[in-house]
Amino acid sequence: GSSLPLLKSNLNILKFDRLRGGAPSLEGLPVEPVDGGAAPPSGKVTFKFHINYGVDGGSIVAVGGANCMGGGDKHKAPKLKNVGGEKWEGQTNVPLSEGVVKYQYVILAKTHRYEARIADRAINVRGLPEGATVEVHDAFRSPKPATLATSCFGRAVFGKGLQDSTVATENPVVDHSELTWTPSNAGSGDVTVRFTLFAPRKDAGHSVVVEKGSQRLPMAHVGHGVYIGQTSVGAGELPFEYKYTFLDGSGGVACSEKGNRKATVASGTKYLLIDEAFNYPNPTFKGAGMAIPVSGIKTRDSTGIGEFLDLKKTADWCEKSGIQLIQILPINDSGEDPSPYSASSSFAMHPIYVRPKTVCEYYANKMGIDMQGSIGWAQSLVDKLNGNWKIDYPRILDEKRKIMDGIFDAVGKDKILADTDMMNWVQKNEAWLKTYAAFKVQLNKERGFNNQWFDCTKWSKRASEANALTQPSGGDYDQVARVYFTQYHLHLQLLEASTYAERKGVAIKGDLPIGVTRCSADVWAEPHLFKLDRNAGAPGNPEQNWGFPPYNWDQMHRDGCSWWRRRLAHMEQYFHAYRIDHVLGFFRMWEIPQHGGGGQYVPGGNVRENGLKNLRAIQTASNMMICGEDLGNVPAEVGPVLLELGILGLKIQRWCNGKTWEYGYLTVAASSCHDCSPCRLWWNEDWGGAENFFNSFCGGGQTPGGPPDWISQKIIKMHAESSAMWTINPMQDYLDMWGSLRSQNAKADMINQPGSTDGCWIWRCHKRMEDLCNEEKFNGFLKNLLKGAKRGTTY
Repeated sequence: GSSLPLLKSNLNILKFDRLRGGAPSLEGLPVEPVDGGAAPPSGKVTFKFHINYGVDGGSIVAVGGANCMGGGDKHKAPKLKNVGGEKWEGQTNVPLSEGVVKYQYVILAKTHRYEARIADRAINVRGLPEGATVEVHDAFRSPKPATLATSCFGRAVFGKGLQDSTVATENPVVDHSELTWTPSNAGSGDVTVRFTLFAPRKDAGHSVVVEKGSQRLPMAHVGHGVYIGQTSVGAGELPFEYKYTFLDGSGGVACSEKGNRKATVASGTKYLLIDEAFNYPNPTFKGAGMAIPVSGIKTRDSTGIGEFLDLKKTADWCEKSGIQLIQILPINDSGEDPSPYSASSSFAMHPIYVRPKTVCEYYANKMGIDMQGSIGWAQSLVDKLNGNWKIDYPRILDEKRKIMDGIFDAVGKDKILADTDMMNWVQKNEAWLKTYAAFKVQLNKERGFNNQWFDCTKWSKRASEANALTQPSGGDYDQVARVYFTQYHLHLQLLEASTYAERKGVAIKGDLPIGVTRCSADVWAEPHLFKLDRNAGAPGNPEQNWGFPPYNWDQMHRDGCSWWRRRLAHMEQYFHAYRIDHVLGFFRMWEIPQHGGGGQYVPGGNVRENGLKNLRAIQTASNMMICGEDLGNVPAEVGPVLLELGILGLKIQRWCNGKTWEYGYLTVAASSCHDCSPCRLWWNEDWGGAENFFNSFCGGGQTPGGPPDWISQKIIKMHAESSAMWTINPMQDYLDMWGSLRSQNAKADMINQPGSTDGCWIWRCHKRMEDLCNEEKFNGFLKNLLKGAKRGTTY
């Protein structure tokens, strides 16, 4: 019989790609430390690819960045040949100096099909003798399940914060380069078999193994839900049966595949790689989310508006109600404009979301400063402002500005700037933070004398002077330090809320506005990235002019979309997923000359390739799950590109045929959104739509007014039972399911009315989160409804 490759490694030598602690045993894994000083090996090996895929009038290539895989060009990549039915085979010679070879399959047909781009395939040639042949048996990796390899799931929904206590019993995380085909004490079998398993759905604390007879082969996690195990077998053992099994933290079986797989090996094979996906008993994962602007959350600690730390109590409610995701609106600084889509920075957060009392406690606890006066001031603001049922935006902004200045003065600039943690953060973020601080300082100056202050390209100073404006010896440094101070505490508070939520298994989904305003730190710092002679908008009668400049994609691609990469890497500190506002703008944008004349779509053609190029650039900038808002005048090319990239689209029930069971899997099914009436208000405003819904989905007859709570429950149940990966419904629509929890006035539940400014962005939830957490009957009802629809079930 074969012996498992036992490995006694020095864990101190290996580098682990874990966010937080944990170093499970490497025993039995094909892992050895990499000798960075060793000369790269010479010679070549051969990869023989095998894949089953039905192709109608096309071909298959295996393309990757290495020259042996086509150098990224699918037309130069190794081409597979059809050898009967759905079987395809091909090969390439790989230099041993390549190390880790990444690739993916592309189906070249009338419409090209790509594998998931979230989790590239990879084979390490390390340990192979010169002239060796590896038989590679792959299974096509669809973009649909690959979306589960994003941090939305790996870090939050399944990973639950990657806490030390759970990481300790999970598969060890290793770098692909540390794998070897010939570990020093491997068995002496005739064939080395490497199992590569794609299994992104794995609960925190669980591990996956290969079960081969009575043996359990351990596996290593190489990232993105891909696990690798290896064994050597004697010729007499072939073929052999095996299956994959998830074990819980105590080693018991948590989930196992039904039936066994069979590994067959062609005569003469020495190295076999089997790449496949876990066969889950529940074939698709579905999740449930709740949408609420941070500003709209109400707790007993809020200062008249929802604050980042209120997301913690929101996550508590989600956990009690069977919800795995909180979707919020943009949280960037928009100055005095209450619209979260009018950002003056793509990096800085809005000071209105800071909790002053927590800032006071930070200095009291860390530096022993007596902050009782400031804490009393902060509490008085909570008492004074938190009774409001609507957001008094100008007043709250002014009060928070005053108290943050007061806290700064109470602590003292010198002590604040002597805080090593804060100054390390400032240094780490200075690429955007210095420019933003200079922008804020200069904006205040320009407003005093420049009647075109709202267009930063007309300012008296350029962003290139930001260094001079932020010098510690300069006259403006007191104001600069206040900007650093406020942004640091916003960072700490959002990070605390995000970490808390993910440990509860609740992801936070942010929002990426389609544009930035002309008066923004981004336009000031990098004007070449924007078409400043034009405005973005939408066709129609009348034509919509949104007032912000379209992106200059040609310029953005010249440096590999660095601005996007920086922006999304910054977001990824706090968010596990994000919504792309108006994703159609990544394919083509309606551009209007700034000084008159009608607009037109740019580009006029080649929409598919344009969208693919732009979205691929931002997708690779982070590991967050991406959802596109693809409503409106949608070109035919949009849907296939989103599907190909594993980006979710959006369905609002009233704006399609309403048949939620027909939605594509990569969809967010939503009962309503922040830009339209919540369902209860819609029912009363659009009686024709309400009658149509009632006759189509509720059996027909006399359409009831109100509507009664059972209608609201029906709407949520239809979304929960939909075929979409996610249902994410506004808090208003959830609360309307329960008569006693409904607001008194449905019209007051509107968040935004596009095209109007009256009554927009002032909504606050009428129920405090602490009170909702105690609504046990309602929470139990919602949890059972979602559980009955198998939402939130990992296996």
